[in-house]
Amino acid sequence: MGKTKSTTILVFVCCAAILGFAGPVFAYEAGMVKTVRGQVRIERDGGTLEARVGDAVHERDRVIVQDASSVGISMSDETLLSIGHNSTMVIDKYSYDPVTREGQVATSILKGTLRYVTGLIGRARPQAIKVTTNNATIGIRGTEFIVEVLDENEK
Repeated sequence: MGKTKSTTILVFVCCAAILGFAGPVFAYEAGMVKTVRGQVRIERDGGTLEARVGDAVHERDRVIVQDASSVGISMSDETLLSIGHNSTMVIDKYSYDPVTREGQVATSILKGTLRYVTGLIGRARPQAIKVTTNNATIGIRGTEFIVEVLDENEK
């Protein structure tokens, strides 16, 4: 084997090992912002961005909706999330395979209101949907519901 060929193989093996151990380079797009009214922020990987229509949302994103504001998010399995004013929600886990239509969704509503309309995951396997609040975990058996979590200062 010539020096060029062995060097190429070595570089290929090193790159494969680095990519394999480092995990995905790009975060998985779980859904997209469809509507924004007022001020909405998305906290991701230690940074913050103002949410705009068309922005991607990812697993582990924290969505913060300010006073007199709201946001609508459409997930890749057609789940619809509507988050009301003075609300904070986290997409804890999201996975969806459009070929097998399998996946799972876990969200946390830390404060405020969340209207949830289940998509393909919830219709196929309702037990794959979980919404957590500070006081309870909600297992989903229906297709549409609203959760309201009062801020500690409002109780």
